[in-house]
Amino acid sequence: MKKQILGLLLALLPVTGMAAQECSITAGKSVPNVRYQFNDIGTVKDRISGLTWMRCPLGKTWNNTSQICEGEGSTVFWQAALNDVQAINSSESHELYHFGGKSKWRLPNIKELASLTEHGCRAPSLNGKAFNGAFPYQTSDGSLKAYIWSNTPNHDGSKVLTYDTVNGEIYERGVSEIAISVLLVSDE
Repeated sequence: MKKQILGLLLALLPVTGMAAQECSITAGKSVPNVRYQFNDIGTVKDRISGLTWMRCPLGKTWNNTSQICEGEGSTVFWQAALNDVQAINSSESHELYHFGGKSKWRLPNIKELASLTEHGCRAPSLNGKAFNGAFPYQTSDGSLKAYIWSNTPNHDGSKVLTYDTVNGEIYERGVSEIAISVLLVSDE
């Protein structure tokens, strides 16, 4: 009996050690893998919206062999995010210049970010294949990397709407209030 229990515990150990994203087994997928066109260059195309997304936030890189975002990721204030986008689009010396064959990257609007929400999952609430390893962060531990800047101002223009990748929620933030993640999108 002890051997059976030990064997069961050892069999479950790797599964619980690797579990990060939590998904409902009863809820259907709101953004299934078939929605995306995957490629080997670190981008994914949304077949419904036609948008091309970087698979990793700024500061991380896509490892095509292991199919995961690697690195620490970076956080910036909103104005710095806008400056980063301008540098990526205009500076030939920038490592992300013409990334994925796209020349016009931008901050997504809040509706575009919300369209990524996998309603049956949390931590992160994104498609696990399309954005594998992109946002393994928890807001409960104080990490601000789980939030993404949008280009959408709030109702009176005093703040910008941000997207919480843990639960797929939207929050208003002052442009100099916090430094958070940047995930870029292209219309090309």
